[in-house]
Amino acid sequence: MMTNEFIEQAKEIANSEELHYIEKDHNFRYERKFTVPDKFSLKTIEQYIKRNKALFREVFHLRQVNNIYFDTAGYNDYLDNVLGVSDRKKIRIRWYGETFGEIKKPVLEIKIKKGHVGDKWSYKLKPFVLDNDFDSTKIQNIFKASELPLPILESVKMVTPTLLNSYSRRYFMSADNKFRVTLDYKLLYHKIDKRFNNFNFAPASDENKIVELKYGLLDDDRAHKISTQFPFRLNKNSKYVNGVNTIKQFPQ
Repeated sequence: MMTNEFIEQAKEIANSEELHYIEKDHNFRYERKFTVPDKFSLKTIEQYIKRNKALFREVFHLRQVNNIYFDTAGYNDYLDNVLGVSDRKKIRIRWYGETFGEIKKPVLEIKIKKGHVGDKWSYKLKPFVLDNDFDSTKIQNIFKASELPLPILESVKMVTPTLLNSYSRRYFMSADNKFRVTLDYKLLYHKIDKRFNNFNFAPASDENKIVELKYGLLDDDRAHKISTQFPFRLNKNSKYVNGVNTIKQFPQ
């Protein structure tokens, strides 16, 4: 469970000028997730997004997202999510492109959730190689070498890798640039262990497609109008929880 002490430390870190953040602005925002039924093709989903009255257009470019998630030995962060704990956190390393081999631009991300809104702190990490020799000791050495703030370094000492996943992501932006939609698909889950790994095994696949609407705190009223134009079900969806349930066969 996330403690108030952790939140206060994180606030102090966010206000520090000497840290190498990817994003300097740390603001809570809403993230509304929709699970798309199998009957909708990617083309159909794209049409619904672009026909929305918010006038979404595709921005950036399609890319593959990769994450290594971390948790305690008792899977506390997983359980906080499953149980619906209001104040919780999620720790992961994210990078883009190929899943395995030399990871040139990894980023440590700590996502903070308070009720329906969330925030994220990001820290550049030293490059590393993800292969069958990967283990918790090596990644802890990367953390130490990456000049992380002391409270963050202390927090990652208490967790180990629990899940590796990847998916394709497309990006859309509203005409007024206040709302962003992401479309995730081709989800894959890999087993990852703190000591012994063999990534030669085929990953578990997830046929779900996830649409996510992201926006600032002042735009919640308009977001409801945007959401109602999507024929998708708004629900609580966590790729981390889904992946753990798939790989570890935890009870649903």
